[in-house]
Amino acid sequence: MMRKIVSKMKSIPFRVFIMVLSAGIIGISGVLILKNNIDRLSDSYREIIEEHNVNRVYMEQISQFLYQHRSIVAIHVASKEDTDHARYEKEEQQLRKKMDKLFVQFRRRMAGNEREQVYHRVYSDYYSYLQNVDITLQLSREGSVETSVFYLTGQMSGFIDSVNTNLSKLEQLTLKEMKLAKDKMNSYIDISRLSTTVCIIMISVTMLICLIYCVTITSHLNHYKENLEREIEKKNLSITRHNEKMLSLQDNIIIGMANLIESRDGDTGQHIKRTSFYVNLLARAIRNKGLYTDILTDNYIELLTKAAPMHDIGKIIVPDHILQKPGPLTPEEFEAIKHHSAAGGKIVKEVLGFIEEKDYIEIASDMAAHHHEKWNGSGYTEGLAQEDIPLSARIMAIADVFDALVSKRCYKSAMSVEEAFAEIKKSSGTHFDPQLVTIFLGLKDEIMEYLNAA
Repeated sequence: MMRKIVSKMKSIPFRVFIMVLSAGIIGISGVLILKNNIDRLSDSYREIIEEHNVNRVYMEQISQFLYQHRSIVAIHVASKEDTDHARYEKEEQQLRKKMDKLFVQFRRRMAGNEREQVYHRVYSDYYSYLQNVDITLQLSREGSVETSVFYLTGQMSGFIDSVNTNLSKLEQLTLKEMKLAKDKMNSYIDISRLSTTVCIIMISVTMLICLIYCVTITSHLNHYKENLEREIEKKNLSITRHNEKMLSLQDNIIIGMANLIESRDGDTGQHIKRTSFYVNLLARAIRNKGLYTDILTDNYIELLTKAAPMHDIGKIIVPDHILQKPGPLTPEEFEAIKHHSAAGGKIVKEVLGFIEEKDYIEIASDMAAHHHEKWNGSGYTEGLAQEDIPLSARIMAIADVFDALVSKRCYKSAMSVEEAFAEIKKSSGTHFDPQLVTIFLGLKDEIMEYLNAA
């Protein structure tokens, strides 16, 4: 019996050695395999991020070039001179070549059946957009302004929206791949931690080595995670800055369109600046008086001020000989002028429909369509009265008429500021909202200071 016991005790160290050795081999091999898989996943995830960033740049450039291209076509439609047509057509061709080259480069990156299918839809919409561009330019050269505007605001805008929608789908595919890669990497991280625990339990002799090795792996993973978070934060900041640039470009395009339209009747753009100032000043004063505080938030006033330059965009449909007529208008000519309000509201919704800020579209459309309505219901286009007239349009009406009174036009001389304020006061309760007129008259000193400094 004792011999058997001694024999068993002698075999224990060997068994322990075999167990520890086996556990060490299995544990270390498992850790090394996991580390290799994590490294490969990390490299793959990094490649996906880099590919996504490059593709995003291509997509942003395509979207930006399309809006620039449409702006050139819009200016071509608004222009009347053949020399201007030739210049804008040259700019359009140069930008078209850049877009074609960009699409060729982008096509090479669209490997995979799903990506290729979406890309073909993008390119098909782009090709259809170019066909409509050619039609629009031809109509513009022939003087068919209204038909040109129809293609510009309808067909071309629709294809641009479709291109952007499909570009977003491409981006979503990449984001989906990034999420799958990240989930897989997190799964391996979890497995790695579990393996570390198992190795510590299995090998008491090699516990310190395994622990150090696993801690090192965890440290590398956390370091990579921190770097990844910093990279994501950096990319988010880059996207935010890009969005700010796009918003600035958007605002500049809108101001440019408004200036282009105002310049047709001899204005140099000062009317837009002055009316925007009056609108902002009056809106804040109304809120300070405790009126319409639920509407006149800081965001609303900012959008209201940005939308003010678009109030006369409908004048694009009015012929030059009417806008620039130095004498009184005939009844037929005045009827043509009156149509610009309704047209302005429609154009804002169709031309600027790509803007994501829907409140801006609503405010700009209301101002364009209703700034010639009157408090007593005798205005146009719909004959709205009192508070049925949108607040934005009531504010715009006072600012627009006041600036028109103090400005020299082809059909009249400028009125003095004192006379203009008297005329606004006289029209209180008939043309204008009486509450808003009272507040506007109280802003006389600020307005005088602004006009003197201008």
